[in-house]
Amino acid sequence: MGVFRFEPIRLNASAPEGECVLRTFDDVGAFILGNVDVVRRNSPSWQTVRQDLAQARFGARRTEVHAATRMALFEEGWLAE
Repeated sequence: MGVFRFEPIRLNASAPEGECVLRTFDDVGAFILGNVDVVRRNSPSWQTVRQDLAQARFGARRTEVHAATRMALFEEGWLAE
């Protein structure tokens, strides 16, 4: 089993704060709190991220949360890649 390495997630200019890069799970949490409105936070894609984000910050479910974050950003049209 390999060591998880957080691959930075780039957001495009249509994201709420414009282009930026999420480099850690703390960045993901701060982005959600500061930029994702309550209606969006309650959508299934963001709920998946939020339910396991605390675990990911402490070492569990990192791969799953990283993938869920990318998927939620993609669904919003904010993923730059």
